[in-house]
Amino acid sequence: MIDVAPFDDCVCKKMGNRHDLCVSALTLSEKGKSVTLRIRSGEEAKALVLDGCVFMDNSLRCDGLYLYKKGNKRYALLVELKGACDIPHGFEQLAYVKKHRQEYRQIVDDFWAEAGGVQPIEKAFLVSNGSLSKPELESLEKRYCIRVTPLFNREATSPIPDLGEYL
Repeated sequence: MIDVAPFDDCVCKKMGNRHDLCVSALTLSEKGKSVTLRIRSGEEAKALVLDGCVFMDNSLRCDGLYLYKKGNKRYALLVELKGACDIPHGFEQLAYVKKHRQEYRQIVDDFWAEAGGVQPIEKAFLVSNGSLSKPELESLEKRYCIRVTPLFNREATSPIPDLGEYL
């Protein structure tokens, strides 16, 4: 079982979610941009709402975090759902959370300790209906010192991307 105390209230649930970002236990959605994580037998995952739940202040923050166990591997997957015109700000938000937010570090460190020293693989995803050229993407990654997996050209009518396909 993935323990996220003291942030249990920020976990998305199958039904009865109190967070607008949660569509289901493992699907996050905001303004037509969505992302999910499909798990198979023997795998375990939780989606947490960071913006407005784990992070209650006005400092930079991204939208969500998936904690995922697959065999002996563990993943911490940061997610930002962003409009087409605001992609650079999404990079800034993801980088800030990864490098400076103590709550994020606590969750990831506890996830690591729970595994008896199996360090989680940390990844960042930006879901947007916009796009960037490869040079623009590389420039933003260099500026903010973070590797981001872009899930671009995502409209409300597009199939919801499954993060598991990008691990």
